[in-house]
Amino acid sequence: MSLRSRSVRLVAVAVLAIAAAACSKTLDTDGLEGELKSQIEEQTDSTITSVDCPADVEAKAGEDFECTAEEGSGATFTIRVTQRDDAGNVDWEVVDASA
Repeated sequence: MSLRSRSVRLVAVAVLAIAAAACSKTLDTDGLEGELKSQIEEQTDSTITSVDCPADVEAKAGEDFECTAEEGSGATFTIRVTQRDDAGNVDWEVVDASA
C-alpha cells in the first residue's frame, strides 16, 4: 500500500534524538534523514528510496523545517520536523503526499 493511499497522517511514534553539533549548533540532518527513512518504513511497510533535509539547520527549540521523501512507487511527500529543544530532539509528521 502506498503512502499516498493512506487516509491518516503519520506522526512520529518516538522522539528522534539527533545530536546537535557542539561547535556549530546545527542539527545532524544527515543522521536525521536516515532515522526518518527507517521510522517511516517501519510504520508504513513501504520502501523509502530517499529522504532529503536541508543542511545547516540551526538547533533552536520550537523551530520547524521541512524534509522531502520519495517512496519506491515514485510518490513524494513532505515531512514537517519540529525541534523540541536546542539539543537535537525532534518530532515529525507527514504533512503532504503526491503521486
